[in-house]
Amino acid sequence: MSKKELSKSDKNITWDLNHRIIRDSYIKLIKLYQKKPTIKEVSEDCNLSMTTIDKHLKNLQFDPLKHPLRILTEDVILSIASSAKAGSSASQKLWMQICEGWSEKQEIMHGMTPTLTDLVKKYRDERKESEKD
Repeated sequence: MSKKELSKSDKNITWDLNHRIIRDSYIKLIKLYQKKPTIKEVSEDCNLSMTTIDKHLKNLQFDPLKHPLRILTEDVILSIASSAKAGSSASQKLWMQICEGWSEKQEIMHGMTPTLTDLVKKYRDERKESEKD
């Protein structure tokens, strides 16, 4: 049956099927090439015409909460874990921050008036410095 002979419901089924194939191919090629694939690359991977790919890409939507490259997250986490196990301190720190929720302790002063304890400490430090001279 040619395309012109397809009923409206059959066209919708074909569209949906092609759309899923193109979306899956797009994701696979992003992982493979680490970049956005071209229409030609998707066309060759799906064995569909470039015109079909172009029409579908205009309507291709990913989960709105996910950036298309988020599909690489699993691979990135595995790379961080592998690097951390190999002894990379930067990867170990990143792993602890991402996976364990760890953060470095930070002391933030907001232009507050010094406390009595702060003033006493400052006075003692200044006295020690003057006694050294």
